[in-house]
Amino acid sequence: MDSTKVPLGQQAGPSANYCDPDEIVAFALAINDDNPLYLDGQAVPPTYPVVPVFDVFRGLVSDLPKAATEGARGGGHGEHDLYVRKPITPGMVLHTTADLYAVEVSKAGMNVFTRLISVDDDGEPVIEQYWSSIMVGEVTGGNQGPAMPGHLFPEDARERPVGKMSLATTRDQTFRYAGASGDRSIIHVSDQAAQAMGQPRKFNQGACSLGIASRALVALAAGDDPRRIKRVAVRFSRYAFPGNDLEVSVFDAGPTPEGLHGYAFEVTSAGQSVLKNGLVEVAPG
Repeated sequence: MDSTKVPLGQQAGPSANYCDPDEIVAFALAINDDNPLYLDGQAVPPTYPVVPVFDVFRGLVSDLPKAATEGARGGGHGEHDLYVRKPITPGMVLHTTADLYAVEVSKAGMNVFTRLISVDDDGEPVIEQYWSSIMVGEVTGGNQGPAMPGHLFPEDARERPVGKMSLATTRDQTFRYAGASGDRSIIHVSDQAAQAMGQPRKFNQGACSLGIASRALVALAAGDDPRRIKRVAVRFSRYAFPGNDLEVSVFDAGPTPEGLHGYAFEVTSAGQSVLKNGLVEVAPG
């Protein structure tokens, strides 16, 4: 792979997407979250914004030139950094523009970051997301584009634990999430496809695991009010499998320069770390 061959600045959109109230309820139930604020149409789950942008994201990433990705040995969702500029309300129309924003190279391979900006009908910013696709394998060319905002786990936060939650998943988890999110990637809905890439069986979509974990973030960091969450950032480190519990640990990371409060988090499943370097920023109650 050659990071210099990634066509940074290439754009897609704008794409208009209606935030259907019933789709939002379906998404909440697909991540096992029956928070009344979602079911009554007063709020959306913190990770729902991945849904209206999924097609424009997928279209842009799928068009990466072969010269950039040749030699990749698989890949997946690498990192996600989501900013809420204005709350999504059920029935809103989002207009999303995407661009290939940056490349970060590591021992694992090449992380290609797509920036997705969603505005409302009046052009006001609603959601800003940085969605990375990691491609595993040898890379030349080094980092390209702007440096990404950091969200490394602050080790001193371990001295300030906020709480833990254990969240169950179901055998049909990936199918329910696929229907609600549009992410029907074959490795998430077929044991045979997952086994062909060396996994024992189908595994959760990364955003599915993060969505399930967001129930703990809302409860432990935001006083059960998802409307207070203004940023969610994370690195996907391993796969979680449907039917296995997710163990979410939240720590106080202190105030931010923007007047929010930061909380670090991490998630394990079956004894393995599945979400690392988690950060959620919350507005005052």
